[in-house]
Formats: sequence, structure tokens, C-alpha cells
Amino acid sequence: MAQLPVASHLTHSEIDRRYRSCPNPAEKTRWHLLWLVSRPENPLSATAAARLVGFTPAWGRALLKRYNAGGPDALADGRRGNGAAPKLPPEQQAELLAALRHPPPDGGLWSGPKVMAYVKARWGVEVVPQTGWQWLRDLGFRLVVPRPRHPKAATAEPQRRWL
Repeated sequence: MAQLPVASHLTHSEIDRRYRSCPNPAEKTRWHLLWLVSRPENPLSATAAARLVGFTPAWGRALLKRYNAGGPDALADGRRGNGAAPKLPPEQQAELLAALRHPPPDGGLWSGPKVMAYVKARWGVEVVPQTGWQWLRDLGFRLVVPRPRHPKAATAEPQRRWL
């Protein structure tokens, strides 16, 4: 199998500098792989370099192809910020927190299904009960459960006699 070429976006010394100074561990390992395949003396194949840095051979080849096509920016860690946008914007989150500081409309205690129903009625946003519960947890609320009573605990009469 022929060795994949390395595009000349950067010199080996620039790749070395970026590899050694990279603060992000995921990106640093990618730069390490690129450093190994771009060494002027004894360069490794993408497959061999991938094995050395702990990647699968297919991922090593994919990273090298990505670098060749997109340059140094293609090695950036793209996982940050790739999640879904929040269901509620910050002002609605603040309003929900204010509402949760008071008893729910039907009385009792707030629960995931009650938060779900409140959000749907107030803003028309549909979420599942688990999301309502997660919002409660994220806002610092906790499960309120009565303290269990020991089954062999004394009744009121023996407690009075003891005192």
C-alpha cells in the first residue's frame, strides 16, 4: 500500500512547534500524528503513526486526508459547540427559575412532568418529563422524600412513658 502524501501547508518545524505547544489534548494527538508522518528523516505511514498515538489506522488516514484537504484548521477539535441549541433562551430560563421558586399551579411539589406541562403551557415548547427533571436538577433543586421510619420504632404511648 502506497504511503499517503502530506500536503505542504506547513513546514515540519512549524508542525513540530504546533504539536509541542498545543494545549488541547485531542488536537495535540492529531498534531503528533501529523508530526510523525511529516518527519523529513524516516517519516511513518499514517497507519503506523496512528498505531503509535493510539488511533485506529482508518482514523489516522482520515486525519491525514483531512489535513491535506483543509490545512491546519482541519485538525481543530470540532466537538465543542456542536450540540443542539437550548430549548429555552436565557430569559425564559430565568423566568422558569422564578416560577419554580413558588409552588406549582396544582399545588404539591415540582416534578419533571409538572415542569414539562408548565413549559408547554407557557411557551409552547414540548419536552419530555426527563428534560423537566433535568432542568430542576440543573437549577439546584433536589428530590424531596420523607425520611423513612424504622418499622420497629416505638409508638407514641411508649415514647411518652420513656420521657
